[in-house]
Amino acid sequence: MADIFANFSCEEISVPVYDLRGSCYEIGFEYGSRDADNIHRVLSHYVDVSGWYGSSLVDVCSLEIDAFEFWGVDGLAELRGVADGAGVPVECLIYHNFQKYAVGACTHFAGEFGGKSNFYHGANIDVPAFLILRDSLTFHLQRRFVDGKIPYVIPCMAGVLMGIGGFNACGLFVSSSMLVDVQQTKQVTGMFHGRIICELLSLCSNLDEAVQFLSGVKGWGGWSVAVSMPKERRVIYAEYHEDKVIIDTKNNQFICSNHSQLFTTDGIKIPDHSRLRYERLKELLFCNDNSVTSATVLFDKFNSIKKTESKFRTMNTIFRTDHVVSTLTDNTGNYYFALTKDAEQKKWQKIWNNY
Repeated sequence: MADIFANFSCEEISVPVYDLRGSCYEIGFEYGSRDADNIHRVLSHYVDVSGWYGSSLVDVCSLEIDAFEFWGVDGLAELRGVADGAGVPVECLIYHNFQKYAVGACTHFAGEFGGKSNFYHGANIDVPAFLILRDSLTFHLQRRFVDGKIPYVIPCMAGVLMGIGGFNACGLFVSSSMLVDVQQTKQVTGMFHGRIICELLSLCSNLDEAVQFLSGVKGWGGWSVAVSMPKERRVIYAEYHEDKVIIDTKNNQFICSNHSQLFTTDGIKIPDHSRLRYERLKELLFCNDNSVTSATVLFDKFNSIKKTESKFRTMNTIFRTDHVVSTLTDNTGNYYFALTKDAEQKKWQKIWNNY
């Protein structure tokens, strides 16, 4: 499978692409070695901002962590590899990863909408910690060839283990979003979300296998996960809350922001920002205006409260103020991404075609 990504364009895109091969430790070590400067920069930034932004950061010391269940043997090996490769304490990487995975967000959708003939699967990845870390939280792509598993690609940030979306060599495309209307306990059990996504991509070659994998998931907190086979114009949607999993395999279409579509959340209020983004996304995807496309909807800055296009991004707009990267694929086999600066110009970068 060495040439499985022959159509992957590395030379034309603006971010580093790391080819990582071998065991989980070897993959971690290779990444840590190659991105060491950026990892040092983002970890050092926490020292600079801790006094100012303490209340905005996750209090990792208050969490009760079952490390082996949470990270898993492979995750711990990769974490140790990144630390050794970059020459940083593994405890600092753990702290950094909790800032990313304890509070992660995005808007995502998949299907055929508004009578349009093409199938699209798109996502915005938003990271609240980005508002604090800014330019030190650099972005890159990883092409991962784990021994004995399916090769896959994930968008990543400096020092962050694994990722919350991506695609594999069999044509599976995955996106996910944190559910903020379910309880997240201080006792950290189950798998961390990045491990769930990467195990899905590395083990599942089709949607039936993805359903079987997700049905056995036990994770920390609550997340939504969408898995599609764009060339087949098919998608399944799942939500998990700790050891509870609900999977929708019947509706070949979904829209999600940061609140549950499948769970009954015991009266927990849906945050206004999530409700407004969901309603606006639904309005855009089902409108009859041909100028509104799946390629531009993720960059929408309409303020549903003021009923006007906002000059600046806000937490209520689809294109959020803590946006990091957008991803998009379609049934023709193209894969695109856009960093925040590109998204401001509504410009995508193609990185793979005809998978």
